[in-house]
Amino acid sequence: MARAGSHATADAYQTSIVYFDQSATQIAGIGGDGGNWNTALGGSVSAFGSVGPGAIATGDNSAGNGGDGYFFGAMVHAPVAVYAPINIAVAGYNSSAHADQTNDVVFDQSAFQMAGVGGNGGNGNSAIGGDVSVSGTGHGPHQTIGGSGLASDRGGIGSDVIASGDNHAGNGGDGYCYGGIVHASFALYYPINIAVAGYNSSANADQANNVVFDQSAFQMAGVGGDGGNDNAAIGGTADIFSSIFDLIGSDVIATGNNGAGNGGNGHFSGSMVDIDVAIYVPINIAVAGYNSTAEAHQSNNVLFDQSAIQIAGIGGDGGHGNTALGGDFAMHLLSDLHLLDHA
Repeated sequence: MARAGSHATADAYQTSIVYFDQSATQIAGIGGDGGNWNTALGGSVSAFGSVGPGAIATGDNSAGNGGDGYFFGAMVHAPVAVYAPINIAVAGYNSSAHADQTNDVVFDQSAFQMAGVGGNGGNGNSAIGGDVSVSGTGHGPHQTIGGSGLASDRGGIGSDVIASGDNHAGNGGDGYCYGGIVHASFALYYPINIAVAGYNSSANADQANNVVFDQSAFQMAGVGGDGGNDNAAIGGTADIFSSIFDLIGSDVIATGNNGAGNGGNGHFSGSMVDIDVAIYVPINIAVAGYNSTAEAHQSNNVLFDQSAIQIAGIGGDGGHGNTALGGDFAMHLLSDLHLLDHA
């Protein structure tokens, strides 16, 4: 504020450069990457004699799989900024009053949240089930097959005996996010510039404002990791040697169920609430008395960025050049007479 008496000059200059950084960043629940060129191999198995249920399992190997990302909660962001510059010049009788104001203001009240993102599976990983060889003879309940009168001893090999599959290589982890982001920003910008001149005088009030309001909000949540490239998941080879047909129970051999380079699922439960309030009221006043001149100049460049972006529940990419193969299966039957009975 500048105030001058009679036959005087009053000058009030104000230059303000203000930066409000009230941004918020949250990164939570991020699964680690699985790495590259890892190998998980099941050992080779050879079994002779009567084999019980659930005896052999060389599969269920995992290599280079990204970890899951879990996020439970929310981010609440409520910044408040009040900026009120005032510039006044008052001159008395037969005098001049000049009030100049220049303001460069940036309000950064943005919010960013990345939560519940599964890690990437990596590249060039291998998960291979071991080879399995089983030789069995019948030892169990006596049974007559068909009308041939031939007897077989079932129970040499039980159910769910061999499992060389269920291998996973380079699969991206799942992303889980439960919650949301609440973004409620408030900005008040109120510049005032006044020049008042008395009788037979001049009053000049100049105001220039360059203002940027950044109240944007961005949320990335519940995103599954990418599966990676050039991964291999292969079930081991299974060889069965049986002296009597129908020795093998149901669901004995499982060399499949292999997964390589599969993108993780994305799960998001919640919402994003973005409430932005910005008040921009520039005031520029020049008042001159009788037989005088009053000039009021105002230049305003204002940018309001109140955008909101939400990326949620996105599954990861599966990758390229991946291989998931079931192992080879060979069965040798020593008694071909029973084939006629089952024809």
